Amino acid sequence: MKKFKIMFSHLFIAFLFLSCSTDDSNIIADSPSGMGVLSIGVKPILTSRSMESGDLLIKETTCSKSNMKYIRMALKDSQGKCYFGNSKTGFHEIEMDPIGLDTNNDAVLDTWNTSKDYKMLLPAGNYTLEYLAVTNKKGRDSKIILMSPKRGSEENSMQYYNLVSNSLPVEFSIGDGEELYIPLEALCFKREHAFEFGFVFLEFEDINPFYLCSK
Repeated sequence: MKKFKIMFSHLFIAFLFLSCSTDDSNIIADSPSGMGVLSIGVKPILTSRSMESGDLLIKETTCSKSNMKYIRMALKDSQGKCYFGNSKTGFHEIEMDPIGLDTNNDAVLDTWNTSKDYKMLLPAGNYTLEYLAVTNKKGRDSKIILMSPKRGSEENSMQYYNLVSNSLPVEFSIGDGEELYIPLEALCFKREHAFEFGFVFLEFEDINPFYLCSK
């Protein structure tokens, strides 16, 4: 697991209020006192990658970037419990910025971030990002476009965490009045490949379950 501690110390209280919405799915806490801000960047991995060991191969495929509307995530708190915040399910959806970024200056958009108006407020403390997917809209009937693969407790050369540089779970710390940015790579999602993504239950349950925080 990797720890990200990229922090910006000069956030103002007014900005923290701006980061909230009247929608409970975006409000994670009612007061900015003792809070930090989490933002996510997603880099889609769309081209072919193969493994040197085994036969794992993700063939070139297409994921519609125009459909990438929300980042869906599940967090654990410092006690190892699913973090609910104002969510009744421990399941959080944050709006994405429709304008992508060219992070390597090759004239190709490669990274999409959470919207500056809907960054996630969290009480200062330690967390683990357990699950992250990009969807076309909010709610149960949404479609998963991209997903970040998760690494299990045992090595498995056939799972997709081998294809990204920073697989889940990701441990991170949020400080009071600070902002943390976590960049992640994600792959085009297909339900039949749920096991390779590290989420076996997706093969047998609702494709968009609301119990994404592993126990």
